[in-house]
Amino acid sequence: MTEHEKLRTDLGAYVLGALPPDEVAVLEAHLATCAGCRAERDDLLPAATVLGELKRSEAAPPLPVESAPPGLDALVLGRLDREAASERRTAWARRAGLAAVAGAAAAVVLVVGLAITRDDPPTEEAAPVPPMELVDVAAYDDGVIADAALVNHTWGVEVKLTATGFADGGRYRVLVVGTDGRRYPAGAFVGTGSREMHCNLNSAVLRPDATGFEVRDGRGDVVVSSTFA
Repeated sequence: MTEHEKLRTDLGAYVLGALPPDEVAVLEAHLATCAGCRAERDDLLPAATVLGELKRSEAAPPLPVESAPPGLDALVLGRLDREAASERRTAWARRAGLAAVAGAAAAVVLVVGLAITRDDPPTEEAAPVPPMELVDVAAYDDGVIADAALVNHTWGVEVKLTATGFADGGRYRVLVVGTDGRRYPAGAFVGTGSREMHCNLNSAVLRPDATGFEVRDGRGDVVVSSTFA
C-alpha cells in the first residue's frame, strides 16, 4: 500500500474525530496538497454529522424499522454495493466508512419514520430560519478582515464566515474547537484576495460542545480564530 493509499484509509476516522493527533497532522498536511482526498473528505462529512447526532440521541426510544418506506433497504444496500465495488473506497470502508454510512441510513429511517407517524396535518408554512449568533473574530494576517456568525442546528454548528484579504487562490481549512480541546473539521475554502467571500462551514459539533473555530492556511498556521462566549 502506498503512502497516499494509507492516508486515504484514514479519512473515515478523521471525519469522525477518532484519528490520533499525530496522524491528524500528517493527514491534514496531505489534504492541503491533494484535491482528490479533500473531495472524498467532503463526501464523508455529512455521514459523520448524522452519526454524531445519532450518538447524542441514543437515549431516545427508536422508531420501528417498519416505519421506513418500501425500497429503502434496497436503496441503502445498492449504495453499499457500489461503494464496495469502488477500489478507492474499499480500504476506507473497512476502517470507518461502513459505520458512518450505516449511521446515515439509520438516520434516514428515523427521519422518514417520524414524518410518517406524525399526526399533525401538513402545513404550507416555511420552516423558521434559525437565529444567527454573532461572534468576535481575530485575524492574524495583514490585510485579512473577517466577520462570523453561528447557526445552532440540531445536527451541529454552522459557521457563516464573511471575509476579504485571504490570499487569492490560497487554500484554507476551518476547524471547530470542542469543549474537549480537540479540533473538528468544518470544511475548507479558497481565498479570493480583495474580493469579499461568503462561506457556510458545517461541523458535526453541537453548539453547546463548541468553544471556538480556527482558520488555518496551507502551512497549518492559524490566520483567523474566534472564541465563543
